[in-house]
Amino acid sequence: MTTPPPVDRIEFYVRFVDSRTGNPGIYESVFDTAREAAGQFAEDDDAVSAMKVAISPEGRPVAMSDATDEVRAALIEMVWEDLYETCPHPIIGDVFDDIIAEMEQNAREEEEHIRIERAMIHI
Repeated sequence: MTTPPPVDRIEFYVRFVDSRTGNPGIYESVFDTAREAAGQFAEDDDAVSAMKVAISPEGRPVAMSDATDEVRAALIEMVWEDLYETCPHPIIGDVFDDIIAEMEQNAREEEEHIRIERAMIHI
């Protein structure tokens, strides 16, 4: 049984398809986290997927896997943190409106809760 090679770090890369030419590519930027890669998605609608690469202590890639779901989850988390007023990327277009609606509902409920607490204090 072979042991897996040691991994020193994980790097994230974002793939894109140029909207003008249709040519695929990978951004030259290396991201340390899924959240950083999600920021690239937010900056460029041409981003289509992400991958993470395990790098050995010698600096060689030793494994690669799809990280698109991780990056999507990070982008959704960033929306929950209220970092975007509009949908930052089509990859979360299916859930963006629902998140915003839920955030607005939560804010209304919190305001009502505060109003009731203040009213009770003045009784």
